[in-house]
Amino acid sequence: MVLTDAAGLIVMANEAFCRIAGCECSEVAGWPVEHFFASLRTPSPIGAEPGANADELTSWQQEVLCRRDDGESMPVLMTVDALLDEQQRPHHYLRTFVSLATPSGKQLGDRHWVHVDPMTGLPNWLLLRDRLNHALAQAERADNGLAVLFIDIDRFKAINDAVGHVEGDRLLGELAQRLQKALRSRDTLARLGGDQFIVLLEKDGTAEAAQVVTERLQEALEPPFLSGSRYLLLTASIGIALYPSDAQDEEALITAARSAMYTARKKGPGRLAFVDHRLTAKLKEKHRLESRLSEAIHLPERHFRLLFQPEIDVDTGCCTGLEAVLRWQHPKEWKLPPEAFVDTISRLGLGIRLDRWVIQSVIGHHLGWLESASSLAQLPVSIRLCESHLVHDTFDRRPLDHFLRQQQLDSLAWMVLQIPSQGLSSNLDGTSHMLKRLERLGVRLTIDGLGTHSFDLAWLSRLPFDRAKINAGLTRAPHQNERNLMEALCRLLQALHIEPVVIGIDDQAIATTVSRLSCKHAQGDYYCPAISAEELEQWLSERTSARR
Repeated sequence: MVLTDAAGLIVMANEAFCRIAGCECSEVAGWPVEHFFASLRTPSPIGAEPGANADELTSWQQEVLCRRDDGESMPVLMTVDALLDEQQRPHHYLRTFVSLATPSGKQLGDRHWVHVDPMTGLPNWLLLRDRLNHALAQAERADNGLAVLFIDIDRFKAINDAVGHVEGDRLLGELAQRLQKALRSRDTLARLGGDQFIVLLEKDGTAEAAQVVTERLQEALEPPFLSGSRYLLLTASIGIALYPSDAQDEEALITAARSAMYTARKKGPGRLAFVDHRLTAKLKEKHRLESRLSEAIHLPERHFRLLFQPEIDVDTGCCTGLEAVLRWQHPKEWKLPPEAFVDTISRLGLGIRLDRWVIQSVIGHHLGWLESASSLAQLPVSIRLCESHLVHDTFDRRPLDHFLRQQQLDSLAWMVLQIPSQGLSSNLDGTSHMLKRLERLGVRLTIDGLGTHSFDLAWLSRLPFDRAKINAGLTRAPHQNERNLMEALCRLLQALHIEPVVIGIDDQAIATTVSRLSCKHAQGDYYCPAISAEELEQWLSERTSARR
């Protein structure tokens, strides 16, 4: 066994690991654990949340080759468990290595210990996967059903913290014994990791049989557990998935059972739930969307289209600027902007990558306009940013101001970066430093979504914004006092020397209302929808000719 810190540096290792690795215990502290092994197979996630990214896994297994100091390698099964802090972030990792070879170096033919969870003696994820695949094949041939039960012990983390990890491990062992005794000999109980277990019910996999077994499991946990002088009550939330009605393959069955467990947990401790097909369909659609978005953002030139929407001077009708607008060229979703998927993009951690592609694409258009002496080159271009850009610790260690410097442009005075107001409220002090660094580059800054999200207006006087975008939806408020908020907001911004721009003007009625405001800049489909750079050239030429 090896304990590492969050960065993977060894804190301590036991003698058994040092024998496998062929080194002294006193020598390993401070070394990266990856120094001692090479991966043989892709990690198998244990008890992962639905849709969890690889970086978010808290428990996994994989076969590796341990590197010995004599140059030889030996096959080893490595199980990794993350030790989480109060914010559910890993602060250490516990790695358990099980040798798959004899002391002489011969690989074991009997893989029994590879498939056993050392804490409880139950089958682990590897054996469960084998048995589930075998059971699915038999069920398909015999046209039978089977059931998968996903068990999560309620509030076990709090109990584990209260009694200590050693005692918590003992309780898990006793709990596993109770669950095992409540099952039939032909059923499989496996431990996924942590306080999560799976039960595989073969042959008699009807909903009625699964419910009877589930209730028997919960009854087995009813007697209190004795820990020292304390009596502890443990309950379990259990989700049930059926083959073939809920899912037809190994991963889908476990995912469906896990989602049912979440449904059970919402009902309260010690409850059971079958698969909610609406929830399952929603989960599948969410996974499909994430997969497609991830592929699109990694190949943006193939999947996205960059358009531009003009900004208009309400008094003169002249075009005073442009906003870069992105469209996803997906068969179903292409009409929706990426802002419609901002939560998904943020969860995938891909917002910065997509924004940078937009910035570089806009720069390419601007340089082209300069080269062709187009009047478009004289217009400022606004680019919306995700709030992740406001932090210094980006995925490639290049903060936004460093990235812009690397574009090697003579001037950035034509570029306007739109900062989401919701991203400012979480860390105003840290964000203000980044905004001031951008201002020193010559970039103009706009606050986006003002009036839509809560924000401390007093901060506006301290931040280097010279423009603010306000959604025209405020003019649709049913009460006059609420509609007056738009005019009050415009005047407040002007008093702070911030130019307001009303966006989302899509019809004549809103345009008429906005024309009565003190705001002189507007944007929306009523004036001109988002169009391609080629169409923009023609639109601007025709508009200029018409005004002459």
